[in-house]
Amino acid sequence: MKVDSNPIVENRLYAFWFDGDSGNIYAVTMEQLYDREWLWDFFNKHKQDLGYFHVSDIYDAIERTIDDLEMIDDLLLDETTDLDTYFQDLSQNHKDPFLQRNKGKLTCLSNMHYNSWVRFYAIRIEDGIYVLTGGTIKLTEKMQDREHTNQELNRLEQCRDYLLEQGICDFCGFYEFLNE
Repeated sequence: MKVDSNPIVENRLYAFWFDGDSGNIYAVTMEQLYDREWLWDFFNKHKQDLGYFHVSDIYDAIERTIDDLEMIDDLLLDETTDLDTYFQDLSQNHKDPFLQRNKGKLTCLSNMHYNSWVRFYAIRIEDGIYVLTGGTIKLTEKMQDREHTNQELNRLEQCRDYLLEQGICDFCGFYEFLNE
């Protein structure tokens, strides 16, 4: 694993690049979630979880996911987006002094009339500066409820540990690390 030195948005949004992947985690996740065949298989496997969102038709779930991805892509690539509003603290009980774990979801930045199940996970370096660790579709209340969301939680922890091992706790340290 490494942090991709090519930012998604300069001085605001970065992404991890994992061994064996063809691109950084943002590109890999977007490619996977835009794949209609992959979405068909995913929603068939997790059809029982769609009821929470009052969706019963898999075709509707696929279209809703694609629509959400387009909005997310526009938001994250827009340099005027307040990333601190998009990414919310994942650990609600306590604040970490360094490298806070965050989840990104659409409900707080758009006029949506429903909750999006598309999530991106990131480490907050400083206000407005994030490193993406992954993304997925979350259909259950807790990440531990399904294997794929639990894997995202584990990857988030591994990425945070990696950054801390590199001595990164702020943007200055992060910037030096990227330019080594």
